[in-house]
Amino acid sequence: MRKIGGALLSMLTLDRNSGTPLTRQLENKIRKAVLDGSLPQTTRLPSTRQMAEELVVSRLTIKNAFEQLISEGFLEARHGSGTYVAVLSSGDLPVVPTRRLDTPEITAISPHVERIQQSLATTRLSHVRAFRPGIPALDLFPRRAWADAHSRAIRNRDNFLLGYGPSSGLVDLKTAIAGHVRDSRGIECTSDQIIITSGAQQAFSLILLTLLTPGNTIWMEDPGHIAFRDAARLQGYHIDPVSLDADGFSLAHALANYAPCDLMFVTPSHQHPLGMTMSLTRRLELLDVAQSHDSWIIEDDYDSEFHYEERPQPALKALDKQGRVLYVGSFSKSMFPAMRLGYLICPPGLGTALAAAETLLSQNVSLLQQKAMAYFMEDGNYNAHLRRMKSAYRLRRDTLVYALEKHASQLLRPEPCRAGMHLIARFVDSSVSDQAMSQRLWNAGIDCLPLSLFVDQANVDPGLLLGFACAPETEIETNVLSIVQFLR
Repeated sequence: MRKIGGALLSMLTLDRNSGTPLTRQLENKIRKAVLDGSLPQTTRLPSTRQMAEELVVSRLTIKNAFEQLISEGFLEARHGSGTYVAVLSSGDLPVVPTRRLDTPEITAISPHVERIQQSLATTRLSHVRAFRPGIPALDLFPRRAWADAHSRAIRNRDNFLLGYGPSSGLVDLKTAIAGHVRDSRGIECTSDQIIITSGAQQAFSLILLTLLTPGNTIWMEDPGHIAFRDAARLQGYHIDPVSLDADGFSLAHALANYAPCDLMFVTPSHQHPLGMTMSLTRRLELLDVAQSHDSWIIEDDYDSEFHYEERPQPALKALDKQGRVLYVGSFSKSMFPAMRLGYLICPPGLGTALAAAETLLSQNVSLLQQKAMAYFMEDGNYNAHLRRMKSAYRLRRDTLVYALEKHASQLLRPEPCRAGMHLIARFVDSSVSDQAMSQRLWNAGIDCLPLSLFVDQANVDPGLLLGFACAPETEIETNVLSIVQFLR
């Protein structure tokens, strides 16, 4: 018995610096020993007194662990005899697979699985550090105002907010969004035309699922939105990459090279990633082509909140009189990415179908989150936050441009940036690999994305996307000096 007790006690090393209570640690270790066979069935365990002395813990700690494991069926107490490992049926024991070392875990994967694995849309999404594109100034986020709105939603005694809610989203939030896009983007719509989503990417998926069938053709900007392009191809849609000119999406290129499409994907307010703004003339031409082709348009209103030199043009959706445009907005960049909240404004008559598609894909965003955002907008906090961020981002942009021109002019050439949260810096040496340079900077603690990452077939000079929004201005020059050091 002493031998068995010693063997058991040698397994039970406890970490007193861990945040896990000692009782829970004992439970986990004994349970694991029973399941993996290290502690055979019918084995008699040491007494609580002996274990307490050996492990230097209180007897109460041991008794509590034993009682929990007895209640789960792993141990059994025999009156006057002690505590034993219970006899477990085969259904209680885990299956321990046998594995030959020369057998691969996966013998083959389909081309479809390979295409998903090879998508670049998820590149380093988990980190937040300078100069990550698409990340707002989290250091300046009004946490107290947001906490008040969230607390107010939690305290709301309407049990409706604790349920699934309507698939199209909370009416209060949709009404607030309708007022916001009317004032800021010139869009006239009703709340029935708005579908609340978990972000822009879900809105894109809803549109593809609802309005297209596999084999349909999509005209898309090149370079352009990686996640939309990859998702569309995975779902069986054909992508025709459209080159860019000074006005963005080149209709001349598309019309000269491709057959009519079923859908066009554009970012007219701030082309992603190059940053040009689509002219009014090009927007009207785009709508005319959509009407003549009987096609849809996805307007991803990327970075429309942040224009620094002039007022943004009305949204393409505001010009749409034929019901061709599906407008996609998101709070990920104007608020914070973890919010997972966006919206889709559709032409009249499509709301029911798109809401049903959302239910098929996933349940809606938390109603509490939606209610909190509605309060945040209704109280004027959202517009106030946007004004503060616009001023802060202008300062951070100017600081970054100054630092690049002062310290990195022999390596990088920043391009004009009149809107958005990132700028493009082209390499002076056009023969370098921007992906290799980006990886070198990543290894050195600087986050940025290579321009070539967004390319489908286009030829572009190498460059880096440097996100200035998430970089405090006091740290920008130091980070630029690091860029110079590691690129050289």
